[in-house]
Amino acid sequence: MKNKTFKLMLLMVAAMLLFSCEKYNEDADFGVKEANSTLIIRTRVMAVSETDESKISYPVNIYVFSGDVCIETAKIESEETPISLRLPEGSYDVYAIAGADAETYNLPTKENAAKEYLIKLNDGKTHTDLMAAKNNVTLAYGEENTLTLSLERKVMLIENVSIKNVPSNVIAVNVTISPLYENLLLNGNYEGTDGSQTIDLIKGSDGNTWENNYNAYLLEASGQATIKVSLKTEKNTKSYSYTSTDELKANYKINITGTYNENGITLNGTITGATWQGVKNINFNFDETGSSTGENTGSETEEGKDEGDTGETTTGNAPEVGTLYKNCYVLKSENVGNGIKVTLMSTTFEQGLVFTDNDQSSINEAINVKLKDMAAASDGLESFRIPTLEDLKYVKNNLEAINADLEKLGKTLFFTGTGTLYSYYFLDNDGSIKAYWPSRDEPDSQIPCISTDIKSKRNSIILRGFTTITFIE
Repeated sequence: MKNKTFKLMLLMVAAMLLFSCEKYNEDADFGVKEANSTLIIRTRVMAVSETDESKISYPVNIYVFSGDVCIETAKIESEETPISLRLPEGSYDVYAIAGADAETYNLPTKENAAKEYLIKLNDGKTHTDLMAAKNNVTLAYGEENTLTLSLERKVMLIENVSIKNVPSNVIAVNVTISPLYENLLLNGNYEGTDGSQTIDLIKGSDGNTWENNYNAYLLEASGQATIKVSLKTEKNTKSYSYTSTDELKANYKINITGTYNENGITLNGTITGATWQGVKNINFNFDETGSSTGENTGSETEEGKDEGDTGETTTGNAPEVGTLYKNCYVLKSENVGNGIKVTLMSTTFEQGLVFTDNDQSSINEAINVKLKDMAAASDGLESFRIPTLEDLKYVKNNLEAINADLEKLGKTLFFTGTGTLYSYYFLDNDGSIKAYWPSRDEPDSQIPCISTDIKSKRNSIILRGFTTITFIE
């Protein structure tokens, strides 16, 4: 009896060991797991509005990873394409690369996909409207889970390049942008930092304007961007280089317009970087100090901040703070790179502007008209901008010294008011125009110093023009 009981116990132990071994092998080998859950994948663009420019770039290539192993791939060809995957319960990393096809890029397969797989352009191909996304999802047994991937654009768009008044002896014009990221990884990160892109321009029908005839998608700048404009003649190539203090980012449109002036050999241009959801301006210029012959890019100049800053660059000695430059008050200066950045304030002002109450577009239009008038009345300045809150607070904090300078120079003082409290138009970081009261900007003040209630024809709201110039000595 005891012998039978002992044998029975041995059989039970053996069965338990066999069951536990089978269970362990099942967990270790993903391929034998039962696909008992459903993952539905949807995509959307990271945008604030449903515009044509916020639509998804197709096809969307989907890669599902369990740990470091790609266990499933799928492709969304259009908005109507449903994607539903049957998977075992577990945790998954899902990656998406949109706007890329196998003809243009070397896309990974299920067998060779890795999270840091290098997605490179095929020979002779150029970048498309690339987007990327990644997310993590956990599936429970028998669960149906919908995962929405938010696609982020990974390229900028060089939309228009135009160089005007080019001399008749020039036989070729091109623009080179560097340094750029070289490749995109499957996980959405960039790889390689020494890329560049040269855009060849075509002579227009007027004979002196050279323009690009195609849009170019580029990966964003990997650091401080340099833009080089090269003019080639039968004898040599002369290049003008400009260095931006701000990187050229993905999800921006870039428009470059330049005018060549033989008097002093000056090339002035404007880059307008417009996000698919907004606008900001970067301005720069080239002069003889930024030119060279042959392959040498020559000396480089820095530009000002792109947040409402004109960023003009010139050569020569910077004027002293508290003096006049081109009939503008020199407000402040700071060392930047190989130059000195000077902030100027107009010595005239405007008030009683006419626009539609609290209509930002109407307010902006009215202000721009007055700023152009101020620039035209100056001693050769190209443009003014709306001050930032930082500009006005600097004036407020140094008001006594600034007004003493203005009085000595015979210019209009910066009013804050006693009976009538004056406010000033400024451009806020959110892109809207507001009013700032210097006199209310005190710790014990019970009244806010900033207002969004902007009314037309108010003489108590004043416009002063500001601009920034970098002097390269």
